[in-house]
Amino acid sequence: MKKFTFIIIPPGSTKMIKFKVNKVIFSLIVLFVLFVLSYTVWIIFNFSSYTYQKERNKVLSKRYNELVNERENDKKKLKKIKSDLAQMEKMLDKISGIMGVNIGEKIDNNSEYYQNYEKKWVGNKLKEYNYVTRDSYLNLATPKFIPVSGWISSRFGKRKSPFTGKKEFHPAVDIVTPEGRIIRAGSSGKVIKIEENSNMGKVLYIYNKWGFVTIYAHNKRIFKTVGDEVNIGDKIAEVGITGNTTGPHLHYQVNLLNIPVDPEKYGLRLNDKKIMK
Repeated sequence: MKKFTFIIIPPGSTKMIKFKVNKVIFSLIVLFVLFVLSYTVWIIFNFSSYTYQKERNKVLSKRYNELVNERENDKKKLKKIKSDLAQMEKMLDKISGIMGVNIGEKIDNNSEYYQNYEKKWVGNKLKEYNYVTRDSYLNLATPKFIPVSGWISSRFGKRKSPFTGKKEFHPAVDIVTPEGRIIRAGSSGKVIKIEENSNMGKVLYIYNKWGFVTIYAHNKRIFKTVGDEVNIGDKIAEVGITGNTTGPHLHYQVNLLNIPVDPEKYGLRLNDKKIMK
C-alpha cells in the first residue's frame, strides 16, 4: 500500500523525525483539518452575524422607544391644544360680549348674511382695541392645522391653468391625495355654508371668527351641516373629484374679510411640496 513519509526537524536541532502513514490515514487527517477550518469559519461568520443583529436590535429598540415617547408627547400637546382652544373660546366669548356681538345667533346658508356676520366681528368696534390686542386675537383665530396629508400640486398665487394653459390667479393651496381620505378642520369655528357647483364641486365653508373663513372644495362627502360647531382636527369631509378638477385633491382656501390670503403665510408653513410620508 502506498505510504506518505513526513519529516520533522525541530528548531535548533540536527536530528530529523520521520514517520510514515498510509493513504487512508492521510486522507482522514486532511478531511479532519478541512472540517476544523470549515467549522471555524462557520463559527466566525455566525458570531459576526449575531453581533451585527444584536447592535441593529439595539438601534431599532432605541428608535421604537423614541417613537413611543414622541407619541406620548404629541398626545400631551394635543390635550394642551384642546385645553388652550377651550380657554380661547371662553375669552373670545367674553370679548364678543364686550363688542355687543351674539355668537349664538343662527347662521343660514346665505352668502350676504355671512359677509355681514364677518363685519360684525371685525367692524368698527374692533378698531377701538389697540393693535397688539387686535393682532393677538387675529393670530388665535388663524387656521394653522393642515387639513389632509398629500402632495401640494398648486400653491397660492399665479399659476398656469391645467385646463387652458393660460396664467391665472389661484386663491388656495391644492393638496393631491387619494379619493376618500379624511379631511380635518384647519381651525375651530362654525359651518356657515354648504354648496355644490360645476367649478368647485361640493364645497364646505367654516367661519373661524375674526374675519377668517376656511373653504374646502371638490369634496366627495361632507359630514357636517350648516350651523354645526367644529373643533380643530375634527373630521369634516372626504377628498373627492367633484366639480372641475383633473383628479382627487383638496382645494384649501383661507379668506380674511372675504379676501383670499395665502394659507402658508398664515400658519401652515408647508416648506416642502410633500407633506405626507
